Amino acid sequence: MARTIEYGTEQVVLHLSGLVSIGALKREVSIPYKQIKKVEVEDFKVSLLKFRVGTSIADIRQGRFLIENQWCFVSYENHKDVVVIELEGHEFAKVAFQIDDPEGVKARIEAHLQ
Repeated sequence: MARTIEYGTEQVVLHLSGLVSIGALKREVSIPYKQIKKVEVEDFKVSLLKFRVGTSIADIRQGRFLIENQWCFVSYENHKDVVVIELEGHEFAKVAFQIDDPEGVKARIEAHLQ
């Protein structure tokens, strides 16, 4: 898979590879657990017209998107069942990505928050 998660003791790291990393113009996003406000699995549709640094073709979104005057990192080919991490004090207000077993990823991140 083009996206994998690494669960560290202090942070979670989203790794991107292949065409996904090229489209997103980024190979990884590090997220300290202390900056995570909320984790959800949801339908996260981003308009083709949003200002971006990355790729936006059909339903594919890869890269940094300006959403409600805040930078968000988005990486998906299908906007349904996307893991969305809401952040505070991070370069991104949200990190949203598609991955196998989104509910399991959500539960594992939440377990590190307790």
